[in-house]
Amino acid sequence: MTTAVDSAALDEMFAAIERMNVPADYRVEIVEGEIVMNPQRKVHSVIIRKLTQSLEDAFGRDATILWDVRIDFPGVLNGYVPDVAYIAEGAEEDEHGNHDYRDVQLIAEVVSRGSRRDDYDAKLKVYAEAGVPTYVIADPKTGLVHVFHAPRDGVYTDESTYTFGTKFTLPFPDVTIDTAKWPRD
Repeated sequence: MTTAVDSAALDEMFAAIERMNVPADYRVEIVEGEIVMNPQRKVHSVIIRKLTQSLEDAFGRDATILWDVRIDFPGVLNGYVPDVAYIAEGAEEDEHGNHDYRDVQLIAEVVSRGSRRDDYDAKLKVYAEAGVPTYVIADPKTGLVHVFHAPRDGVYTDESTYTFGTKFTLPFPDVTIDTAKWPRD
């Protein structure tokens, strides 16, 4: 069962993070109430850019495609900063300029050494429970892309796996992704 989003508490935590001296090449998010910092590497950045380009090719340059932008999710203090988030057309921001998790159509996370546990466990559960239609995990270490789709009763009911170097079509939104030039770790 989906629980409420505690944006006020998350606001306080993110304000404290902003006062910290976080290195510029780190992404910071809050996962189940814990502040999590992961370094951003070139491999990570290239995959995010190529995936974003595929979404822009399908939906246009004006589509709301976010990367490294905070979205609050249900559960105990989940202020995630997805690598890529595609927001429904026509979705509006709240008074603070944030998007509601219910407007998210797709999330993609590129696994880094420090994010493996969260990407495959905590986020997989929270995104399914929140009803995010499609969750993509790109893992440059294994060279695999996992596509989770069709959440029902807090779990994804469909999963497909593809190897880097292939093309595949997302179940929703209907977009072909070419991983031919995605780098490996």
